Amino acid sequence: MVNKGLSIFGLDKLTRQMKRLLLIFVLISYQAVSQTVYQPHEVEKQATPVGGFSILNQFIFANIQVPFSASVKGINSKIFVKGIVETDGSMTGLQVVKGIDSLCDQEAIRVLSLYKAWQPAVLKDVKVRQAAVYHVSFLAPKNENFDSGLAGIVHYYNDKFLPVTDSKDFKYRSVMPVNEQGFIKDDISYEALKGDKWKRMSTIPFERNEFWKIIYGEPGVDSVQAYELSAKDRSETNYAPKIAFQKNGKILLYREYSSAKKLLLKKDYYLSGMIKEVENFEDSISTKISWYRNGQIKSVIQNPPASFEVLQESRIVNAWEPDGTQNVKNGNGWWRYSGEENNKLLTEEGAVNVGSKIGKWVGKLPDSTIYYVEQYENGLLKEGTCVVNGENVSYKTKGFQPKFGDGMKSVYQFLGQNIKYPIDASRKGISGVVLLSFTVCEDGSLCDYKLEKSVVKDIDQEALRVVKKMDGKWKPGELRGQKVRVKYNLPINFMLF
Repeated sequence: MVNKGLSIFGLDKLTRQMKRLLLIFVLISYQAVSQTVYQPHEVEKQATPVGGFSILNQFIFANIQVPFSASVKGINSKIFVKGIVETDGSMTGLQVVKGIDSLCDQEAIRVLSLYKAWQPAVLKDVKVRQAAVYHVSFLAPKNENFDSGLAGIVHYYNDKFLPVTDSKDFKYRSVMPVNEQGFIKDDISYEALKGDKWKRMSTIPFERNEFWKIIYGEPGVDSVQAYELSAKDRSETNYAPKIAFQKNGKILLYREYSSAKKLLLKKDYYLSGMIKEVENFEDSISTKISWYRNGQIKSVIQNPPASFEVLQESRIVNAWEPDGTQNVKNGNGWWRYSGEENNKLLTEEGAVNVGSKIGKWVGKLPDSTIYYVEQYENGLLKEGTCVVNGENVSYKTKGFQPKFGDGMKSVYQFLGQNIKYPIDASRKGISGVVLLSFTVCEDGSLCDYKLEKSVVKDIDQEALRVVKKMDGKWKPGELRGQKVRVKYNLPINFMLF
C-alpha cells in the first residue's frame, strides 16, 4: 500500500511538471508568433487600410503639410516609407526607403504615424504583424507668388485692382512677409507703382494672439494654450490665412479666404495634429469631411446656407463606423452619430434616403436613456418629442436662433442709433473693431458679457454700454421645444469718416 501511494504521488508530480512545461512551451510559442514580423507573401490575408487604399490616400491628402521650401520650388514626387502594421491597426518602426529631402521625409513619417486604421494581416485565423511599404505623395505647384528678395508672398493688381500676372499691367501689389514655414510674420503692405518704384499706401496689421482653446471630446483635456496668426483690418476682415497652433507647435486650426475675403476652407485638428474636419465652401453650400481619432473616415456631409434664424438639416452623403463599416453610401443607409448638443453628449440614429433623414430618429444620452424621438419626411421634421425634466415636450421645428427685432439688421440699426463716439478717441483719430461676446439667456436677457477684442478703454466701454441696452429685448433661442442659452460674438465697428 505504501509503495502504491508513493507511485501515485510520483505520477501526479510528473503530470504537474509536464503541464507546466506544456504551458511554458505554449507561452513561448505564442510570444514567438506575436513578435514575428511576416512578409506580405507569408500571410493568408495581407494588411490593408480599413475601407481600402483610396480612403488612406484621402487621409494622407487631408493631413499632408507640404514644407514651404518644397512648395516654393514646386514638387510632384513620392516618398516610400516602410514599417510594421501592428495587430492594433497602427504602423510602427517607420523608416524612409526612398525620400525627397529631410523636411518632406519627416512629414511623410508624421502623417503615416497618425493613421491607426489598418486592418491587420491574418495567418491561421490569428492577427499577426506584417512588414509593409507605402508611399506618400507630395504634390504642390511652384509658388510663383513667393519673392525671395522681399521674403514674402506677393500679388500684383492692375489699375482696377484686379489680379494680374503680366508685368506691363502692374499698378499695385500686396506683400505678405512669411517665415520659414510660409506663415505670415508681419504686417501686409499695399503698394502703388510710382515710376519705377513701389510706394506704400496702407498696411493690414499682423496679429499674434495667445488664447485658451476649448477642446471637446479629448479624454482628460478641456482646454489647451494656443496662439493664432492672422492679419485683419479694422472691420475684422481677414487678409491672410488664419492659423492656430498649440504651444508644442502642433496645428489646431486653419482658415483660408478668397480674394473677396470670404471663407473658402476650414480645417480643424485633434490635439495629436491629425485632421478632424475639413470643410470646403462653394457658393452658399459647404461640404464637410470628418475623421475618427484613429484616422478612419467618419462622414461626408453637405451643409445648406447658414441661417441666422432657423436651424437647418444637413445632407448626409456617406458615413462610416470607427471599424470602417459604411452605414450610409451615396446618401442611403442608416446613420448613427455621437456628438455634443446643448452641453449634452448624444447618440443619434435613424434612416437616410437620398441624403435626407426619413422616418423615426432617436437621440439617446450616454446611459441609453431616450432624450428625443423625431419623425422626418424627405428631410423635413414633421414632429418631435423631447424629454425635459421628466416631461415630454412636443415641437414641429428643431430650433430657432435668438433674435433681436427682425434679425441682425435690427441689431446693427440699434447700434448705429445708440452708439456715441467717445470724444477723446475721436479727437485722437482712434478707430477699430470691438469684439464682444455675450449669452442670450432663456428669458431673453443678456449675461456673461466678455470683451474678446479691445480697441481702447473708452471705446470698449461704449460698446459694452450699448450692448447692455439690448438686455431683455431678445427672443431666446429654442432647441427641441425648450428655450436654451446661446452665446453670441458681436463685432462693433467704430469708424471715423
